[in-house]
Amino acid sequence: MTILVTGGAGFIGSHIVDAVADQGNEVICLDSLDPGVHRGAPGYLRDDVEYCFADLRHWQPDDRFQEVTAIVHLAALGGVSRAAREPENVITANCAGTARLIEHARFWPRLRSVVLASSFSVYGSGYTYACLDCGARRTGERNEADLAAARFEVVCAECGGQTTIEPITEGATPSPLETYAASKYMQELCFRAFSRCPVHIMRFSSVYGSRLRLDDGEATIIAKLAGWIGSGHRPKLFEDGEQIRDWVYVGDVVAAAMALLDQDTSQVVNVCSGVPTTLRAACEVIGEALGMDGAPEIVGGFRPGDMRHCLGDPSRLASLIGREPLSFAEGAGLAFAAQQGQHA
Repeated sequence: MTILVTGGAGFIGSHIVDAVADQGNEVICLDSLDPGVHRGAPGYLRDDVEYCFADLRHWQPDDRFQEVTAIVHLAALGGVSRAAREPENVITANCAGTARLIEHARFWPRLRSVVLASSFSVYGSGYTYACLDCGARRTGERNEADLAAARFEVVCAECGGQTTIEPITEGATPSPLETYAASKYMQELCFRAFSRCPVHIMRFSSVYGSRLRLDDGEATIIAKLAGWIGSGHRPKLFEDGEQIRDWVYVGDVVAAAMALLDQDTSQVVNVCSGVPTTLRAACEVIGEALGMDGAPEIVGGFRPGDMRHCLGDPSRLASLIGREPLSFAEGAGLAFAAQQGQHA
C-alpha cells in the first residue's frame, strides 16, 4: 500500500507515519512545516519516507500520488487563540486545504480509504449534565455572573442541585463555539459528498505523548502543564482546579487510525480515554512522571468560554482497537518521562 499522511511531520502525524512505515507500506508525508509549530525539519523524520514540504492550499500533486491507496489527513493549523488572531489563515489552511486535497484525491484510481482527524471541539457546549437530585438534564453553558462569584460547577436548572457530566457520544450534534472548532467541523463537512471511498472521522480529545511540543505558543493545556512542571514552575490553574478533562495517549490515536484504514464502512469515532481527570490531579500525575513537584497553584478566576468539564465515551474506540484506551495515569509515564529536558 501507498499511504499519504498529511501533517505527517507533526506530533501526532509522525507517530502515524512510523506505524504505517513499520508495517512495510510506502509512505508519502505532506507537511507545510508551519513556522508556528516547527523551527525546521524535526529530527525524528525517517529516511525511508518520502517527504513533500508544501502548503496544502497551494500543493500540486505529481504522478507518484496516483499510487496512493489510503490517506490519513491530519494537516491543519491548530490553536483556539491562533484562530482568533488569524481567522482567515486558519480557516483557509484547514478548509481550503482540505478542499484541495479532495479535488485531487477523487481522481486517484487506487484510493480505497480516507481517515480524517477532527476534534472534540466540534461538540462545543453540547455536553449533557444530569442532576444527581432530580434527574433533570441540561447543557453545559455557564453564566459569567456565577463564574465571577466563584460558582464554577454546572448546577441543575430545575432544582439547583449538583450535576454530573455524561460522557459525550458520537451521536451528539456538533455545535462549535469558536473559529478553530468551526474549521474542524467544516473539514468533516467537506467530505460529505466524497464518494470515491469510505471516509472515517476521528474526533480527538486532547492528545499527549512523546514529541508533544511543550514550548509551543499554541500548546494545549496538557503540554503547558508539563512544560511548567518540567522547568520547575508551579502551574497556575483557573477556577478551582477541579475541571475535568479527558486526555488520550498518542498510541491510542495511532491504533485507531490503523484500524480505521481497514474498515469498509465510514465511521465516526471518539478518540478519547473516557477516564475523567481533574487539572489538579493531572499536575500531580505529571509531576510524578517527571520526578518533580507537580503541586499547582490555584489562582481562581475564569476564562470566558471555557467548558467546566469535558468527557468522552470511548466505547466505539475500544471496540475498534480491541481494548480499553489508556487512562491519563497509565499513559503519562510513557509520555512525559522522556521529555524532562524540554522547557516551556
